[in-house]
Amino acid sequence: MKVKAQILAPEAPPGALRIAFASTDDLRVTDHFGKGLVFYLYDVFASGWKKAGKIVFTPEEGDQKEHGDKNFAKVEALKTCHIVYSAAIGGPVAAKLTQQKIQPLVIKEQDLIEELLKQFKEMLSGNCPPWVKKILGQNDPNRFDAFEDEEEDE
Repeated sequence: MKVKAQILAPEAPPGALRIAFASTDDLRVTDHFGKGLVFYLYDVFASGWKKAGKIVFTPEEGDQKEHGDKNFAKVEALKTCHIVYSAAIGGPVAAKLTQQKIQPLVIKEQDLIEELLKQFKEMLSGNCPPWVKKILGQNDPNRFDAFEDEEEDE
């Protein structure tokens, strides 16, 4: 698989989530991860988002023989992302993404990318769920203190 990357920043700035979308038009999540040839990257902040780049993949003869996996190049190219949205994804490649600390998310309907970006912006400006805090490295080391206090009171 040949990779043509146009990444504007080598990695997401502190406090931002880098999200990739498998899309043919940069408007909706349209593609299955394995069949998608274009991924649009955005950095999402509590105050908004900005485009971080675009990665284009070109299939080449012998891709599967070289690495035993046609998705090897995709996983490698998406390593700077925290989250990857696609219309569908196979179990083995989803596992490879999670091993690289990339959260694969699947959209069943062709959701608008802008709406998904708004959801993450709102999430970052409010109370993030634990899985997003973990991605951002914001785990609260004292999150179990309340439970320990309850046990001591009994």
